Amino acid sequence: MRIESVKVFVEKADDGIYWGTTQNLPGVVSAFGSSLEELKENLKTAVNDYVETAEAQQEDWINKMKPIEKYEFKMNIASFFYLMPQVKISAIAKKANINPSLMRQYATGKAAVSEERLKVIQKTIHTLGKELQSVSF
Repeated sequence: MRIESVKVFVEKADDGIYWGTTQNLPGVVSAFGSSLEELKENLKTAVNDYVETAEAQQEDWINKMKPIEKYEFKMNIASFFYLMPQVKISAIAKKANINPSLMRQYATGKAAVSEERLKVIQKTIHTLGKELQSVSF
């Protein structure tokens, strides 16, 4: 089975450093950066180095990897709001028709969010992103 994209889980440490760890490669590749963009660049470099090493060692799984064209950077909802403090929890709650207090509990990890509710929140955030992209000055 060919790996279509490299899935990466993103976290932000208490010291402000962003960490990313691959989720679907044989073995684990991780990297860090002082910004989300730096993390993405560093992770892609680390994965490329990992693939080059696997090629040199003639690993069997390498044929399922090349070429690596797509990365999916994912995070849980608490991490999202921590990584993106400029996104207001109450505004997303209002737009998604979710009680703001409950949304704050999701954002802090005090309440578990169902998969269905998570999809609603994700769709709301993506819609907001599209609305922002349509703005011109």
